[in-house]
Formats: sequence, C-alpha cells, structure tokens
Amino acid sequence: MNHNLSFPADTLHNRGRSSVANLGGFGFIAALLLYALFSSPFPAEPGIAEALIAVLLILFVSIPTGIIVMGGGFSLYRHYGTVPVVIHAGFFFLLWIGLLNGGVVYGWDMTDIIRDLIPCVYLFVPLLLLPAMKRSTLNWLAILPWIISVMGVILSIRFYVVVQISPLEVGRMYYFDNFLYLPYDPSVSFAGVFLPIMAVHTWKSSSPFRWLGSLVMLTGGFLALGSLMAVAQRAPLALAMLCFAVYFIVSSRKSMNKLIIGLIILVAAGMLAQEQISNSFELLVSKQEDFGANGKTDELAAVLAETSASPYSMLLGVGWGGLFHDPAVNNILVSYTHSAVSFFLLKGGLIGIAVLMTYLVWILYRALQRFTITMLPYMLAAFVPVIIGLLFQVSYKTLSYGMILTMICLIHKDPGSVHSGGEKNIPRQ
Repeated sequence: MNHNLSFPADTLHNRGRSSVANLGGFGFIAALLLYALFSSPFPAEPGIAEALIAVLLILFVSIPTGIIVMGGGFSLYRHYGTVPVVIHAGFFFLLWIGLLNGGVVYGWDMTDIIRDLIPCVYLFVPLLLLPAMKRSTLNWLAILPWIISVMGVILSIRFYVVVQISPLEVGRMYYFDNFLYLPYDPSVSFAGVFLPIMAVHTWKSSSPFRWLGSLVMLTGGFLALGSLMAVAQRAPLALAMLCFAVYFIVSSRKSMNKLIIGLIILVAAGMLAQEQISNSFELLVSKQEDFGANGKTDELAAVLAETSASPYSMLLGVGWGGLFHDPAVNNILVSYTHSAVSFFLLKGGLIGIAVLMTYLVWILYRALQRFTITMLPYMLAAFVPVIIGLLFQVSYKTLSYGMILTMICLIHKDPGSVHSGGEKNIPRQ
C-alpha cells in the first residue's frame, strides 16, 4: 500500500529532475550557438561571450557532477553508468599530476598552466556531459550532430564576412581572418562532411520537403568546404574527399538511387564551381610544395628530445604550462604543439599518451559496438576533425573537438532510435 502511494510522488520527482535537465540542455545548446556566433576557436582574450558560454556549460553539467569528476569521486561516478572508472581515474590522474608537475616541480607560469588545463578538460568533456545528457529526456544523438553542423556553417559564414569575400571568390588566393582561425574549428570540417552526406542519406524522391532539406544541407556543406579551401587546409579537404568516396561506395551496395544522386551532385558541383575547385587545387598543390609537413615532424622530434631529457620527464612529461622551443614556429618558446599526440607526450609523458590512447580506443570501441549503416555519416563526419586534431592541428584545444567526441560516445545507444524523440540516449553499461 505504501509503495503504491509513494510511486506517483517518485514519478513527479523524476519528471521534475528531467524538466530541469532539459532546461539545462537548452542552455547547453544556446552555449554552443553563442560560441559559433561570438567566440572563436582560440580566443586570445576571453570576454563576456566566453564567460556566458562557461556559465551555461556549468549549469548544464551541474556543480555536483563537476566536483565528482574533477575531485575523483570514483564510486559516485560509477552510478552514472556512462564512462568506465578506469577512464575516469586516468583523467583524474592526468589532470592533477600534470598540475602538480607543472605548478610545483617545474614552476611554470600560471597563465600557461590554465591554457593547458582548458584543452585537457575539453578533450575529456564527455565525462562531464554524458551524465548530464543521461538525466534529460532529449535525444542528444539526434540533436548534437546538427548543432555541431550549424556551428560549422555559422563559423564559415563569419569567415566570409571577416575577409569580405563571397564563396564564389574562393580559389583566387589564400585568405586570412585576422587571427580568428574560424575555418580551423573542428565543427567546420564536420559540417563539410556531414551535411553533404546527409543530403544524400536522407533524400527521398517522393518528398518535396526532403528535396528542400537536401538542398539546404548541400548549401551549408559547400559553405564549410569553401572556407576550408579559402585557407588551403590540405588535410581536412583530403580526408573529406576520402569520406565521400567511402560513403558512396558503401551506400551504392544498399541503394543505387543514392549513388546516382551522389554522382549528379558531384557533376553539378564540378560544373557550377569549376573555377573555384581548379584554382583551389592549384593553391593546395602549391602549398604542399612550399611547406610540406609544415615542420610537424621537426616539432615531434623536439618534443621527444624535451621529454627524453630525464627518466622523470619521459614518464610524466613537463606538466601543464610547460614551454619548449618549437621548430614548427621558428623555434620560439610556446606551450602548445600541432597535434594532440605530441601535446600529451610533452605535458604528460608516456603516462599521458597511455591515458589519451586508452580513452580514444574506448570511445571508438563503444561506437563500433552498435555501428550500422545508419551511423556511417556520423562516423565519417567525426573521423575528419578527430584525426586532424590528433595528428595535424591545434584544433584539439577547442570546445568543438570535445563536442564531437561526445557525439561519438552517444552512438553507443540504439542506432534505430536516432531519429526518434523522448528517449534516454545513454544506456546503462
């Protein structure tokens, strides 16, 4: 009798918590859109926009969850059922040992330490976001990829506005956006792959709304790809072409109609933007001949030399805030590297690399457990920015990079419910 009487109250309590979580979820979405509209991938001087974004993210995650994750509440975190304790323990160890190492052992400047802590938290942000997403009833797997894509398109449009060109002028020369680095944000390369593929993936010949939706997606995708061409981003564009080829090869075995639509889009794009594509290709070839690997192999050698100075630095690195002379930027003293691999090797040594690789392998394994053809566009779109940040660019330091890793984690849910609403999207492990 008592059990029956308490059930409605428990239900109302759970609904109340879900409503609060959903409200925080809308704030989280607003934070991502504010980032795309008013911030930049690497803000030199964070201002009001960045402060508001931080507040909205904290409200979504909730302070208690943040304390549990940052403070090492492993037994409490286990109840969330989202991330294995070993991953949580690895992040906790890397965060605090790196802080002790950089702040006490090496005595690096506090500003540089904070600049290193932020990308570390961004990279491991799924540990904070997944519990918050689990508390809400929003279908984050159906929402987050589109929000990331909208972010990429907005940043691309901002780039065209800043450099005062139209997409039709792409290919004439290299363009520079006054150190905003808008096309370098991972959401731009994500949108450049995800939107064109989804334009084909969701297309139906019998639905005029699907035709219109596909047209909008193609436009957004081409805006993103155009901004990458405008700054001659070789690796993202090459990987994007690879993803398109993989998708059409795989999808052609399922649907000949989609293969035909894809070929029509390629032919139409080639005809309408022939000048932009050919000129951009020449610029990319010229950049490859002039710069090659952009000193990244020399940078890795410098990091290895720095961490090999002693058994201690080889094992634990130089800590957060650590500086080194980077040959990739004329040997000036910097605190960053151009890949997540070399960054974590420098800051955390062999232990830092082990923690990072374990974390990324877990994310990949989790996604592949429920992988189907439905998830192929999501995985291909995520592949490009993740690889770019891992090996080629400083984009691993951005908020968007963590959002893309979070999206990959969400693929663990039942792919069949990706287009449905009102479901919990992170099952218990």
